[in-house]
Amino acid sequence: MSKIVKTTAAGGAGFLAGLLLEKGLESITGLDFVDGLFAVSGSILAALSVNRDLVEAAARNIEQMFGKDPLDITEAEWRQFKEMNPKTAEWLEKALKI
Repeated sequence: MSKIVKTTAAGGAGFLAGLLLEKGLESITGLDFVDGLFAVSGSILAALSVNRDLVEAAARNIEQMFGKDPLDITEAEWRQFKEMNPKTAEWLEKALKI
Protein backbone atom coordinates (compact mmCIF):
# COMPACT_ATOMS: atom_id res chain seq x y z
CA MET A 1 0.00 0.00 0.00
CA SER A 2 2.90 2.33 0.69
CA LYS A 3 3.98 2.08 -2.96
CA ILE A 4 0.57 3.24 -4.15
CA VAL A 5 0.56 6.18 -1.75
CA LYS A 6 4.10 7.23 -2.70
CA THR A 7 3.42 6.90 -6.42
CA THR A 8 0.14 8.83 -6.14
CA ALA A 9 1.71 11.59 -4.05
CA ALA A 10 4.68 11.93 -6.38
CA GLY A 11 2.42 11.86 -9.44
CA GLY A 12 0.18 14.56 -7.96
CA ALA A 13 3.13 16.77 -7.08
CA GLY A 14 4.59 16.24 -10.55
CA PHE A 15 1.25 17.14 -12.11
CA LEU A 16 1.05 20.41 -10.17
CA ALA A 17 4.67 21.28 -10.94
CA GLY A 18 4.12 20.59 -14.64
CA LEU A 19 0.92 22.63 -14.66
CA LEU A 20 2.68 25.58 -13.04
CA LEU A 21 5.55 25.30 -15.52
CA GLU A 22 3.13 25.17 -18.42
CA LYS A 23 1.18 28.24 -17.28
CA GLY A 24 4.40 30.12 -16.53
CA LEU A 25 5.88 29.38 -19.95
CA GLU A 26 2.63 30.34 -21.65
CA SER A 27 2.51 33.68 -19.86
CA ILE A 28 6.20 34.44 -20.43
CA THR A 29 6.47 33.35 -24.08
CA GLY A 30 2.91 33.94 -25.24
CA LEU A 31 2.91 30.49 -26.83
CA ASP A 32 -0.10 28.24 -26.35
CA PHE A 33 1.00 24.73 -25.40
CA VAL A 34 -1.30 21.72 -25.58
CA ASP A 35 -3.39 21.80 -22.40
CA GLY A 36 -1.96 19.51 -19.74
CA LEU A 37 1.16 18.53 -21.69
CA PHE A 38 3.62 19.52 -18.99
CA ALA A 39 1.27 18.47 -16.19
CA VAL A 40 0.93 14.91 -17.49
CA SER A 41 4.66 14.71 -18.25
CA GLY A 42 5.52 15.85 -14.73
CA SER A 43 3.13 13.32 -13.26
CA ILE A 44 4.65 10.45 -15.26
CA LEU A 45 8.24 11.44 -14.47
CA ALA A 46 7.51 11.71 -10.76
CA ALA A 47 5.76 8.32 -10.67
CA LEU A 48 8.68 6.73 -12.54
CA SER A 49 11.15 8.10 -10.02
CA VAL A 50 9.25 6.36 -7.22
CA ASN A 51 9.34 3.10 -9.16
CA ARG A 52 13.08 3.56 -9.72
CA ASP A 53 13.55 3.71 -5.95
CA LEU A 54 11.64 0.44 -5.58
CA VAL A 55 13.76 -1.23 -8.26
CA GLU A 56 16.95 -0.07 -6.53
CA ALA A 57 15.70 -1.43 -3.19
CA ALA A 58 14.87 -4.79 -4.78
CA ALA A 59 18.32 -4.89 -6.39
CA ARG A 60 19.92 -4.33 -2.98
CA ASN A 61 17.86 -7.21 -1.56
CA ILE A 62 19.04 -9.51 -4.35
CA GLU A 63 22.66 -8.47 -3.80
CA GLN A 64 22.37 -9.19 -0.08
CA MET A 65 20.70 -12.54 -0.69
CA PHE A 66 23.05 -13.90 -3.36
CA GLY A 67 26.15 -11.72 -3.00
CA LYS A 68 26.18 -10.70 -6.65
CA ASP A 69 24.74 -8.21 -9.07
CA PRO A 70 21.05 -8.81 -9.91
CA LEU A 71 21.93 -9.09 -13.59
CA ASP A 72 24.19 -12.06 -12.79
CA ILE A 73 21.68 -14.25 -10.96
CA THR A 74 20.50 -17.46 -12.56
CA GLU A 75 16.90 -18.41 -13.34
CA ALA A 76 16.93 -20.77 -10.33
CA GLU A 77 18.12 -17.95 -8.06
CA TRP A 78 15.38 -15.67 -9.40
CA ARG A 79 12.76 -18.34 -8.64
CA GLN A 80 14.20 -18.68 -5.13
CA PHE A 81 14.02 -14.90 -4.65
CA LYS A 82 10.42 -14.90 -5.91
CA GLU A 83 9.47 -17.63 -3.43
CA MET A 84 11.03 -15.77 -0.51
CA ASN A 85 9.89 -12.26 -1.58
CA PRO A 86 6.75 -12.66 -3.71
CA LYS A 87 5.50 -9.06 -3.42
CA THR A 88 8.90 -7.53 -4.11
CA ALA A 89 9.38 -9.79 -7.13
CA GLU A 90 5.91 -8.91 -8.40
CA TRP A 91 6.60 -5.16 -8.08
CA LEU A 92 9.99 -5.57 -9.71
CA GLU A 93 8.51 -7.47 -12.65
CA LYS A 94 5.84 -4.80 -13.12
CA ALA A 95 8.35 -1.96 -12.86
CA LEU A 96 10.64 -3.60 -15.39
CA LYS A 97 7.71 -4.90 -17.48
CA ILE A 98 9.19 -8.42 -17.60
